[in-house]
Amino acid sequence: MANELKKLVVKELISNYRKTDNYVVVGYQGIKALEFDQIRKDLRRKKILFEIVKNSLAAIAFKEIGVTGLVSFLKGPSGIISGGDDPVVMAKEIIEWSKKILALSLHGGFVDGVVVSAEDIKKLAKLPAMPVLRVQIITGINAPIAGVAGAFGAVLRNLVTVFQVYKEKKEKNSV
Repeated sequence: MANELKKLVVKELISNYRKTDNYVVVGYQGIKALEFDQIRKDLRRKKILFEIVKNSLAAIAFKEIGVTGLVSFLKGPSGIISGGDDPVVMAKEIIEWSKKILALSLHGGFVDGVVVSAEDIKKLAKLPAMPVLRVQIITGINAPIAGVAGAFGAVLRNLVTVFQVYKEKKEKNSV
């Protein structure tokens, strides 16, 4: 590859990689072209990008943006999966595809500013997606408040019942 072309490729990679904080390095040796097309189409629908780049150029791009921890994962034929709004969704997708296509292997990644191993990515894939986590957190916060409100409501209902009985008793005695 000519030097100018390499510089352009690295510049493009830097531009792409600065747009997200989530990257996963995968091995792809043995994957058929049709399988690549399937993976890329499916991931693209979820705003996740799967690129095959030369390891040395990817290493330069990652060093340039300050993600040097990923360089150690760039061994052998490597692909970079990046993007996605939610790292959990990205991890789930990669794990699902690695089950379908055994030649797709996890090397490691960089998620929200932290270098993670292949095992960490597998653990991340077991978590619920971010919207589900948010609902669970809000429900957890709301439950005690709802309990307190229910308790106050019960006290008020009991108080109303006591006043009603007292009123009826007074009316009965005054007749």
